[in-house]
Amino acid sequence: MHNEQPSASLPDDEISLIELWDILVRRKAWILGCFGLCLIAAVAYLMLKPPVYQASVKLRIGQVAGAGLFESPELLSSRLLSQYGEDVADGVKRDRPFLKRATVPKALPSAIELVSEGDSPQDAIAILETVYANIHQVHDQTYRLNLKYLAERIDSLEAQRKTLERQLTDATEMMDQLKESNPVQASLIMFERGRIATAITTLDAERPALAQKLSTPQTQATELLGAITAPATPAAPKKIQVIVLASVMGLMAGVLLAFLAEFIDKARTRAVRTTGA
Repeated sequence: MHNEQPSASLPDDEISLIELWDILVRRKAWILGCFGLCLIAAVAYLMLKPPVYQASVKLRIGQVAGAGLFESPELLSSRLLSQYGEDVADGVKRDRPFLKRATVPKALPSAIELVSEGDSPQDAIAILETVYANIHQVHDQTYRLNLKYLAERIDSLEAQRKTLERQLTDATEMMDQLKESNPVQASLIMFERGRIATAITTLDAERPALAQKLSTPQTQATELLGAITAPATPAAPKKIQVIVLASVMGLMAGVLLAFLAEFIDKARTRAVRTTGA
């Protein structure tokens, strides 16, 4: 006699993949309905939502050799967002156009990237131009003052050198006159002549260093790294992303409703059978 193994059977509350597929096919009206409603809602949103345009530009903060940047990027970012940013105060928003972001690029720590937002490309560009005009006005004053200081220092060195040259000439002539009549005095004048010559050499070494400080990149004004151009397409709403998101949400909602409808239908059937029994 062969021993017959009892065949395994699924419990009543377990559903196979085939049954799941059957439920989706039978309840496809729910799925298609939710999918269509979500697509219609997405299209309506895209039609009613006004477009938002963004413009961006990078700005390099100027500096003067020995004095550092005119303004630290972090401080400049905070100041600009406070003055032109979206948030005016707690719970108070500024109407477009406004400065959306002011960040420091990792690859260029002496620069700052500005991103504006407006209802039109012209608005987005205009706010960036206003922001740059403000930065340039503030930084240009510092730039000119430092240039003036360096130029005055170079002129002062030149005047000192001319004075020392005259003193050196006079000392040389006096030393020549006293060589025979007063050798001791001539020796003292020769010592003083050497000191003057050393001072002239020091000035000659300092002047090229100051002139080099006036050249780039040690000294440069704050400037834009590129032009502020009009954005070709709106930054928001993003049509493709909205359509894809609506499609996914419609399918998910349709599937959930299909299973919910199936569950409710089975619950009613069981209740009827129980009542009939």
